[in-house]
Amino acid sequence: MIGKVLFVGGTGTVGRQAVKYFRERHPDLPIMIGGRNLENASSMASEVGNADAVRIDLHKTCLGLASNASVSAVVMMTPDDNLKALAYAQDMHIPYLSIGNWLVEVGAEMAHFARRPNASPIVLASHWHGGAAAFLALATSKDVDSVQSVKIGAVVDPLDPTGPNAIEDMERAGDGVSGTLAFVGGQRVWLTGDSALKAVKTIDGRSLQGSAFAPYDIVSLQAATGADDVRFDLATGISSSRLRGGSTATEHIVEIEGELGGRFRRRRSTLEFTKGQAALTGLSAVLSLSTVLGYEGPPPTPPGLYFPELLMEPDWFLDELVQAGATVVIDSDCRW
Repeated sequence: MIGKVLFVGGTGTVGRQAVKYFRERHPDLPIMIGGRNLENASSMASEVGNADAVRIDLHKTCLGLASNASVSAVVMMTPDDNLKALAYAQDMHIPYLSIGNWLVEVGAEMAHFARRPNASPIVLASHWHGGAAAFLALATSKDVDSVQSVKIGAVVDPLDPTGPNAIEDMERAGDGVSGTLAFVGGQRVWLTGDSALKAVKTIDGRSLQGSAFAPYDIVSLQAATGADDVRFDLATGISSSRLRGGSTATEHIVEIEGELGGRFRRRRSTLEFTKGQAALTGLSAVLSLSTVLGYEGPPPTPPGLYFPELLMEPDWFLDELVQAGATVVIDSDCRW
Protein backbone atom coordinates (compact mmCIF):
# COMPACT_ATOMS: atom_id res chain seq x y z
CA MET A 1 0.00 0.00 0.00
CA ILE A 2 1.38 3.40 -1.03
CA GLY A 3 1.77 6.02 1.68
CA LYS A 4 2.72 6.19 5.32
CA VAL A 5 0.79 4.94 8.32
CA LEU A 6 -0.14 7.95 10.47
CA PHE A 7 -0.16 7.40 14.22
CA VAL A 8 -2.10 10.27 15.77
CA GLY A 9 -1.02 10.50 19.39
CA GLY A 10 2.04 8.40 18.62
CA THR A 11 4.02 10.08 21.41
CA GLY A 12 1.54 9.20 24.17
CA THR A 13 1.90 6.37 26.66
CA VAL A 14 0.01 3.84 24.53
CA GLY A 15 0.93 5.45 21.22
CA ARG A 16 4.65 5.00 21.80
CA GLN A 17 4.14 1.31 22.49
CA ALA A 18 2.06 0.89 19.34
CA VAL A 19 4.67 2.64 17.20
CA LYS A 20 7.44 0.47 18.62
CA TYR A 21 5.53 -2.78 18.06
CA PHE A 22 4.62 -1.71 14.53
CA ARG A 23 8.26 -0.95 13.78
CA GLU A 24 9.36 -4.33 15.17
CA ARG A 25 6.88 -6.17 12.99
CA HIS A 26 7.34 -4.02 9.89
CA PRO A 27 10.87 -2.56 9.93
CA ASP A 28 10.76 -1.33 6.34
CA LEU A 29 7.38 0.39 6.27
CA PRO A 30 7.38 4.19 6.53
CA ILE A 31 5.27 5.85 9.20
CA MET A 32 4.22 9.29 10.38
CA ILE A 33 4.15 10.15 14.05
CA GLY A 34 1.64 12.87 14.67
CA GLY A 35 1.11 14.99 17.74
CA ARG A 36 0.58 18.51 18.99
CA ASN A 37 4.22 18.74 20.10
CA LEU A 38 6.48 18.45 17.08
CA GLU A 39 9.60 18.13 19.22
CA ASN A 40 8.27 15.03 20.96
CA ALA A 41 7.14 13.57 17.66
CA SER A 42 10.56 14.20 16.12
CA SER A 43 12.29 12.50 19.02
CA MET A 44 10.06 9.45 18.63
CA ALA A 45 10.61 9.40 14.87
CA SER A 46 14.37 9.40 15.35
CA GLU A 47 14.10 6.60 17.91
CA VAL A 48 12.21 4.17 15.68
CA GLY A 49 13.61 5.23 12.30
CA ASN A 50 12.03 5.42 8.83
CA ALA A 51 9.49 7.85 10.28
CA ASP A 52 8.43 11.46 9.81
CA ALA A 53 7.18 13.75 12.54
CA VAL A 54 4.11 15.87 11.79
CA ARG A 55 2.15 18.38 13.83
CA ILE A 56 -1.52 17.39 14.02
CA ASP A 57 -4.46 19.76 14.46
CA LEU A 58 -7.59 17.72 15.14
CA HIS A 59 -9.78 20.77 14.58
CA LYS A 60 -8.86 21.02 10.88
CA THR A 61 -10.45 18.96 8.14
CA CYS A 62 -7.09 17.68 6.90
CA LEU A 63 -5.65 17.40 10.42
CA GLY A 64 -3.23 20.18 9.59
CA LEU A 65 -1.42 18.01 7.05
CA ALA A 66 -0.24 19.22 3.67
CA SER A 67 -2.69 18.63 0.82
CA ASN A 68 -0.20 16.32 -0.87
CA ALA A 69 0.54 14.23 2.22
CA SER A 70 0.76 10.55 1.35
CA VAL A 71 -1.06 8.64 4.09
CA SER A 72 -1.99 4.95 3.89
CA ALA A 73 -3.93 4.68 7.18
CA VAL A 74 -5.01 6.79 10.15
CA VAL A 75 -4.48 5.25 13.58
CA MET A 76 -6.08 7.16 16.44
CA MET A 77 -4.23 6.52 19.70
CA THR A 78 -6.14 9.38 21.29
CA PRO A 79 -9.88 10.19 21.35
CA ASP A 80 -11.23 11.42 18.01
CA ASP A 81 -13.69 13.75 19.71
CA ASN A 82 -14.77 15.76 16.67
CA LEU A 83 -14.25 12.88 14.20
CA LYS A 84 -12.10 14.99 11.88
CA ALA A 85 -9.63 12.12 11.64
CA LEU A 86 -12.35 9.65 10.66
CA ALA A 87 -13.67 12.04 8.03
CA TYR A 88 -10.14 12.54 6.69
CA ALA A 89 -9.64 8.77 6.33
CA GLN A 90 -12.94 8.48 4.51
CA ASP A 91 -12.03 11.37 2.20
CA MET A 92 -8.75 9.65 1.39
CA HIS A 93 -10.35 6.17 1.15
CA ILE A 94 -7.81 4.71 3.56
CA PRO A 95 -8.22 2.51 6.66
CA TYR A 96 -9.07 4.09 10.00
CA LEU A 97 -8.48 2.48 13.40
CA SER A 98 -9.44 3.99 16.75
CA ILE A 99 -8.80 2.83 20.30
CA GLY A 100 -9.73 6.04 22.09
CA ASN A 101 -13.53 6.27 22.12
CA TRP A 102 -15.93 4.49 24.45
CA LEU A 103 -19.09 2.50 23.88
CA VAL A 104 -21.39 5.35 24.91
CA GLU A 105 -19.81 7.44 22.13
CA VAL A 106 -19.86 4.91 19.29
CA GLY A 107 -23.01 6.29 17.68
CA ALA A 108 -21.03 9.13 16.09
CA GLU A 109 -18.66 6.76 14.28
CA MET A 110 -21.58 4.62 13.15
CA ALA A 111 -23.32 7.68 11.69
CA HIS A 112 -20.23 8.59 9.66
CA PHE A 113 -19.95 5.01 8.43
CA ALA A 114 -23.64 4.85 7.49
CA ARG A 115 -23.31 7.91 5.28
CA ARG A 116 -20.26 6.58 3.45
CA PRO A 117 -20.14 2.79 3.91
CA ASN A 118 -17.92 2.22 0.89
CA ALA A 119 -15.29 4.82 1.69
CA SER A 120 -12.92 3.06 4.09
CA PRO A 121 -12.44 0.09 6.39
CA ILE A 122 -13.21 1.49 9.85
CA VAL A 123 -11.92 -0.50 12.83
CA LEU A 124 -13.38 0.37 16.23
CA ALA A 125 -10.93 -1.17 18.67
CA SER A 126 -11.75 0.55 21.95
CA HIS A 127 -12.11 -2.84 23.61
CA TRP A 128 -10.30 -3.45 26.88
CA HIS A 129 -6.63 -3.46 25.94
CA GLY A 130 -7.51 -3.37 22.27
CA GLY A 131 -9.39 -6.67 22.32
CA ALA A 132 -7.25 -8.95 24.47
CA ALA A 133 -10.06 -9.84 26.90
CA ALA A 134 -12.58 -10.35 24.10
CA PHE A 135 -10.29 -12.72 22.22
CA LEU A 136 -9.66 -14.66 25.43
CA ALA A 137 -13.43 -15.04 25.90
CA LEU A 138 -13.95 -16.14 22.30
CA ALA A 139 -11.16 -18.72 22.52
CA THR A 140 -12.70 -20.08 25.73
CA SER A 141 -16.18 -20.42 24.26
CA LYS A 142 -15.39 -21.43 20.68
CA ASP A 143 -16.53 -25.08 20.90
CA VAL A 144 -19.39 -24.62 23.37
CA ASP A 145 -22.77 -25.50 21.83
CA SER A 146 -24.58 -22.61 23.50
CA VAL A 147 -23.14 -19.87 25.70
CA GLN A 148 -25.36 -18.65 28.51
CA SER A 149 -23.03 -16.33 30.38
CA VAL A 150 -19.81 -14.39 29.74
CA LYS A 151 -18.20 -12.69 32.72
CA ILE A 152 -14.91 -10.80 32.43
CA GLY A 153 -12.86 -9.52 35.33
CA ALA A 154 -9.91 -7.20 34.77
CA VAL A 155 -7.30 -6.30 37.38
CA VAL A 156 -5.36 -3.04 37.19
CA ASP A 157 -2.27 -2.82 39.38
CA PRO A 158 -1.95 0.67 40.95
CA LEU A 159 1.76 0.67 40.07
CA ASP A 160 1.02 0.24 36.37
CA PRO A 161 1.82 3.61 34.73
CA THR A 162 -1.59 3.72 33.06
CA GLY A 163 -3.54 2.35 36.01
CA PRO A 164 -4.97 5.65 37.26
CA ASN A 165 -6.08 6.58 33.73
CA ALA A 166 -7.95 3.31 33.38
CA ILE A 167 -9.85 4.00 36.58
CA GLU A 168 -10.68 7.56 35.48
CA ASP A 169 -12.02 6.20 32.21
CA MET A 170 -14.81 4.54 34.18
CA GLU A 171 -16.47 7.94 34.30
CA ARG A 172 -16.94 7.72 30.53
CA ALA A 173 -17.50 3.98 30.17
CA GLY A 174 -19.95 3.76 33.09
CA ASP A 175 -19.48 4.63 36.73
CA GLY A 176 -22.28 2.72 38.41
CA VAL A 177 -24.11 5.97 39.20
CA SER A 178 -25.48 7.02 35.82
CA GLY A 179 -25.47 3.34 34.91
CA THR A 180 -23.16 0.83 33.27
CA LEU A 181 -24.26 -1.36 30.37
CA ALA A 182 -24.54 -5.12 30.79
CA PHE A 183 -26.79 -7.90 29.52
CA VAL A 184 -28.89 -9.71 32.10
CA GLY A 185 -31.44 -12.38 31.24
CA GLY A 186 -31.13 -11.52 27.56
CA GLN A 187 -31.95 -7.85 28.13
CA ARG A 188 -29.83 -4.70 28.03
CA VAL A 189 -29.66 -3.21 31.50
CA TRP A 190 -27.89 -0.29 33.14
CA LEU A 191 -26.31 -1.36 36.39
CA THR A 192 -26.36 1.12 39.25
CA GLY A 193 -25.64 1.09 42.96
CA ASP A 194 -24.99 -2.30 44.50
CA SER A 195 -25.80 -4.11 41.25
CA ALA A 196 -22.75 -2.45 39.68
CA LEU A 197 -20.45 -3.93 42.34
CA LYS A 198 -19.01 -7.41 41.97
CA ALA A 199 -16.02 -9.29 43.35
CA VAL A 200 -13.26 -10.11 40.86
CA LYS A 201 -11.24 -13.22 41.61
CA THR A 202 -7.61 -12.68 40.65
CA ILE A 203 -5.40 -15.22 38.89
CA ASP A 204 -3.98 -16.32 42.25
CA GLY A 205 -7.46 -16.70 43.77
CA ARG A 206 -7.79 -13.52 45.83
CA SER A 207 -11.03 -11.54 45.79
CA LEU A 208 -10.94 -7.84 44.89
CA GLN A 209 -13.86 -5.45 44.86
CA GLY A 210 -14.73 -4.65 41.26
CA SER A 211 -17.16 -2.33 39.54
CA ALA A 212 -19.08 -2.78 36.31
CA PHE A 213 -17.34 -1.34 33.28
CA ALA A 214 -18.55 -1.06 29.69
CA PRO A 215 -15.90 -1.20 26.98
CA TYR A 216 -16.82 -2.45 23.50
CA ASP A 217 -16.30 -6.01 24.78
CA ILE A 218 -19.85 -6.01 26.17
CA VAL A 219 -21.59 -5.67 22.81
CA SER A 220 -18.93 -7.59 20.87
CA LEU A 221 -19.25 -10.69 23.02
CA GLN A 222 -23.04 -10.59 23.25
CA ALA A 223 -23.24 -10.47 19.44
CA ALA A 224 -20.58 -13.15 18.97
CA THR A 225 -21.86 -15.65 21.55
CA GLY A 226 -25.56 -14.85 21.88
CA ALA A 227 -25.16 -15.10 25.66
CA ASP A 228 -28.07 -13.90 27.80
CA ASP A 229 -25.69 -12.57 30.45
CA VAL A 230 -22.61 -10.50 29.59
CA ARG A 231 -20.77 -8.42 32.14
CA PHE A 232 -17.36 -6.76 32.54
CA ASP A 233 -15.94 -5.77 35.94
CA LEU A 234 -12.81 -3.79 36.65
CA ALA A 235 -10.86 -3.96 39.90
CA THR A 236 -7.69 -2.30 41.12
CA GLY A 237 -5.21 -4.02 43.41
CA ILE A 238 -1.83 -5.68 43.63
CA SER A 239 -1.45 -7.97 40.63
CA SER A 240 -0.87 -11.67 41.14
CA SER A 241 2.53 -11.36 39.47
CA ARG A 242 3.74 -8.59 41.79
CA LEU A 243 2.42 -10.38 44.86
CA ARG A 244 4.50 -13.45 44.06
CA GLY A 245 7.61 -11.30 43.61
CA GLY A 246 7.43 -10.69 39.87
CA SER A 247 6.75 -7.65 37.75
CA THR A 248 3.66 -5.49 37.82
CA ALA A 249 1.08 -7.11 35.55
CA THR A 250 -2.33 -6.59 34.07
CA GLU A 251 -4.61 -9.60 34.22
CA HIS A 252 -7.86 -10.77 32.64
CA ILE A 253 -10.12 -13.46 34.04
CA VAL A 254 -12.86 -14.87 31.82
CA GLU A 255 -15.67 -17.11 33.08
CA ILE A 256 -17.94 -18.82 30.56
CA GLU A 257 -21.06 -20.85 31.29
CA GLY A 258 -22.95 -22.84 28.68
CA GLU A 259 -23.87 -26.23 27.31
CA LEU A 260 -21.78 -28.79 25.48
CA GLY A 261 -23.19 -32.14 24.49
CA GLY A 262 -26.32 -31.46 26.49
CA ARG A 263 -24.44 -30.86 29.74
CA PHE A 264 -23.79 -27.66 31.67
CA ARG A 265 -20.19 -26.46 31.46
CA ARG A 266 -18.25 -23.76 33.28
CA ARG A 267 -14.83 -22.57 32.15
CA ARG A 268 -12.33 -20.08 33.54
CA SER A 269 -9.45 -18.72 31.45
CA THR A 270 -6.80 -16.16 32.31
CA LEU A 271 -4.35 -13.82 30.62
CA GLU A 272 -1.41 -12.16 32.37
CA PHE A 273 0.88 -9.56 30.79
CA THR A 274 3.83 -8.20 32.74
CA LYS A 275 4.88 -5.41 30.37
CA GLY A 276 2.07 -3.09 31.35
CA GLN A 277 -1.33 -2.02 30.09
CA ALA A 278 0.07 0.43 27.55
CA ALA A 279 2.20 -2.25 25.91
CA LEU A 280 -0.68 -4.74 25.73
CA THR A 281 -3.03 -2.15 24.24
CA GLY A 282 -0.39 -0.98 21.78
CA LEU A 283 0.38 -4.51 20.62
CA SER A 284 -3.31 -5.37 20.22
CA ALA A 285 -3.86 -2.25 18.13
CA VAL A 286 -0.91 -3.13 15.90
CA LEU A 287 -2.26 -6.64 15.31
CA SER A 288 -5.56 -5.15 14.13
CA LEU A 289 -3.76 -2.53 12.04
CA SER A 290 -1.42 -5.04 10.39
CA THR A 291 -4.38 -7.23 9.52
CA VAL A 292 -6.63 -4.53 8.09
CA LEU A 293 -3.74 -3.30 5.93
CA GLY A 294 -3.03 -6.81 4.69
CA TYR A 295 0.53 -6.84 6.04
CA GLU A 296 -0.26 -10.01 8.00
CA GLY A 297 -2.88 -12.67 7.38
CA PRO A 298 -5.47 -12.21 4.60
CA PRO A 299 -5.41 -9.52 1.86
CA PRO A 300 -6.24 -5.91 2.78
CA THR A 301 -9.64 -5.51 4.39
CA PRO A 302 -12.32 -3.96 2.15
CA PRO A 303 -14.43 -0.96 3.24
CA GLY A 304 -16.75 -1.76 6.11
CA LEU A 305 -17.25 -1.40 9.85
CA TYR A 306 -15.21 -3.81 11.96
CA PHE A 307 -14.37 -4.85 15.48
CA PRO A 308 -10.97 -6.56 15.96
CA GLU A 309 -12.56 -10.00 16.40
CA LEU A 310 -13.98 -9.72 12.87
CA LEU A 311 -10.46 -9.37 11.47
CA MET A 312 -8.50 -12.10 13.26
CA GLU A 313 -8.90 -15.59 14.67
CA PRO A 314 -8.68 -15.81 18.48
CA ASP A 315 -5.98 -18.50 18.44
CA TRP A 316 -3.72 -16.45 16.17
CA PHE A 317 -4.23 -13.27 18.18
CA LEU A 318 -3.54 -14.94 21.52
CA ASP A 319 -0.50 -16.74 20.12
CA GLU A 320 0.94 -13.37 19.10
CA LEU A 321 0.41 -12.10 22.65
CA VAL A 322 2.15 -15.17 24.05
CA GLN A 323 5.12 -14.58 21.76
CA ALA A 324 5.26 -11.04 23.16
CA GLY A 325 5.39 -12.31 26.73
CA ALA A 326 1.79 -12.95 27.78
CA THR A 327 0.80 -15.99 29.82
CA VAL A 328 -2.50 -17.39 28.57
CA VAL A 329 -4.32 -20.32 30.20
CA ILE A 330 -7.38 -21.57 28.33
CA ASP A 331 -9.63 -23.87 30.35
CA SER A 332 -10.86 -26.33 27.74
CA ASP A 333 -11.44 -29.19 30.15
CA CYS A 334 -15.18 -28.45 30.42
CA ARG A 335 -15.11 -28.38 34.20
CA TRP A 336 -18.39 -27.94 36.02
